[in-house]
Formats: sequence, C-alpha cells, structure tokens
Amino acid sequence: MSDEVFEAEIKDLGLSQIYLNRRKIDAIRKWYCIRKTDEYEPLPVYDFGDGKLTLTDGHSRAFVAYKLGIQKVRVQYDHDETVTGTIGQKLYRQTLIWCKRFSIDAIGKLEDRIISNEDYAFCWIERCDRSYNLIAKTSDKQFQDFSLKFKNLLLYGADKDLTHLYYENLTGELWDYDAVNKSLAAERKP
Repeated sequence: MSDEVFEAEIKDLGLSQIYLNRRKIDAIRKWYCIRKTDEYEPLPVYDFGDGKLTLTDGHSRAFVAYKLGIQKVRVQYDHDETVTGTIGQKLYRQTLIWCKRFSIDAIGKLEDRIISNEDYAFCWIERCDRSYNLIAKTSDKQFQDFSLKFKNLLLYGADKDLTHLYYENLTGELWDYDAVNKSLAAERKP
C-alpha cells in the first residue's frame, strides 16, 4: 500500500461507522464546496482483506460529498497504527461486523442514522470505547465465551474492568450484563 492519492467511486467505498453526528454534518455542509474537492484532505481507506476499500475516517465528509452528487472522491491508504496495529485491526473488523449487522453497506445508508451530538457520544463514541475494552482486555477464547453467553444477543463491548458486558439484539436494543451479580438488564441511553 502506497501513500499515493487516487480517486475512488464513493458508492464503492466500504464503511466502518454506523452513525453520523448531525452537528458535524451541518458544520461540513457550511464549508464543503464541490469546486474545491481537490484541495481537501483525501479520505483515509484500508482494505481489511475483502478487496474493498473501506473508509477508516471521514464518513461525514464522504456523506456530504455523496449528498452533493459527487461520484468520485480522493482517497489514500491509511497507515496509522490505530488501523494497522493488532488491536486496531480487531476493532475495525468489529465495526465491519456492525455495519453488516445493520445493513450499512453504502454511504447513503447512513442517511437515517444521523443523530444528535449527545446521542452520537453514547451510541458511537461510547460503543467504540466499550469495544476497545473488550478487545484489548480479553483473549480470543474469553471473547468467544462472552459472545456465546446469550443466544439471541450479540456482544459488542465491556467496561474497563470487564464487570459489565454489553450486548445488543438485531433491532439495536442494548443490554447490560452485570458479571458480578449475574444479571441482565435493558440499557437506557443517557
């Protein structure tokens, strides 16, 4: 993978994010100009082994470009350790699973997943933090065991000391398993 900047069809880019922040989208819409796209930083992409270029960041800019009717965007391979390192690879592969779970396979599919700044902080940032805790603090076997704990729930994260495991169902309802008290309860968004 080189540092070369090249163009890619926006419709062909894979995604690694399941929500967009409304405040960020609104801010980008104010400065984004079709005539200046060559001046903007290229969108970072990575091939996670499926032959598809996946956005590792820049989903909001890609979405605004898409809504403006732009068909091709400038991209560049992402060489950052947060993407290419062992934990980064596991985290991004987890986000690809989430995108598949919620049928988010094209930038336009994020249209109905634009949420407030406050909801974004919980639904996306907190989710990623929880996923990091789970991936960084468990072995592959522990991860697998935790994943199989509940038949109809899908594991997505944990707190820092692994006393709470976080699950969701296919409709996106969140569940908190208290490993100390061995109790499962629906989780409410703050």
